[in-house]
Amino acid sequence: MRHFSDRLADAIIAKRSVVCVGLDPDLEQMPLDFVERYKDGTQQAAAACFEDYCRGLIQAVADVAVAVKPQAAFFEQYGAPGWAALAGVVSCARDHGLLVVLDAKRGDIASTGRAYAAALFGGATLPGGAAAPGLAADAVTVSPYLGDDSLTPFTDRCADGKGVFVLTRTSNPGAAGLQEREVEGRPLYLHVAELVERLGRDHVGAHGYSDVGAVVGATAPEALCAVRAVLPAAFILVPGYGAQGGDAAALRGARAGDAAGFVVNASRSVIYAWRQRGTEYRQAAAAAAADMREQLAGVLGA
Repeated sequence: MRHFSDRLADAIIAKRSVVCVGLDPDLEQMPLDFVERYKDGTQQAAAACFEDYCRGLIQAVADVAVAVKPQAAFFEQYGAPGWAALAGVVSCARDHGLLVVLDAKRGDIASTGRAYAAALFGGATLPGGAAAPGLAADAVTVSPYLGDDSLTPFTDRCADGKGVFVLTRTSNPGAAGLQEREVEGRPLYLHVAELVERLGRDHVGAHGYSDVGAVVGATAPEALCAVRAVLPAAFILVPGYGAQGGDAAALRGARAGDAAGFVVNASRSVIYAWRQRGTEYRQAAAAAAADMREQLAGVLGA
């Protein structure tokens, strides 16, 4: 399979867009009339509600977005039905030509990491030697806290066309408390960025980008520029746009290469745009995603 980074770069260039839509389904944020279709009080009903809502969002944003980022935890809370619904969402996104960045934030010792990678990407060995399909995600988010050996089970899968985004400087308010602690005169997140660079050296596609990238929030624009200086040839996944307060100005200085070198995620401001726009949820999401692409056009040089 082609490099993940090449497939992402091609999508960005073709659509002139760096929009990634986060799929974080929440029953309390959805239209009441939609949720009421699934009111039998079971895990199966909740999971079916999430899957149907996300399928509608995927169809709505497919012409504008290059990727979707399902948050695994929202589905996993409903057990096996939730996992099955997540698999359906991943399949739907791929059917609509969107790359899937599964936001799972996994990170553990290498043997456990291999099992996580098999679940998220596919490849778990079945009795008789066949391989399980897993979720067939295109890329996943991972935590670096356990060190490089905990990440290699994921980065090894870059040879299969997969991508990895390592949490580097996240968008949440508490991130600075640990990630900006000075270690040998520099913030910890820059040491993580150097780890990302080392792990990605052997996984570079034709566009010149590595399949191993970093997660850096739009809420920390100075960190975003600092990480870009360390990672001139990596894609950066930028969460925190929209509802968390990040905007297009945060992306100035983050561009790299012929396909921008970053993809920007917005979740609540797109998938619950119906609450502000007063229109049907799919129409509102489509309009919000289109507005986001337009807002980011200046950063792209479009």
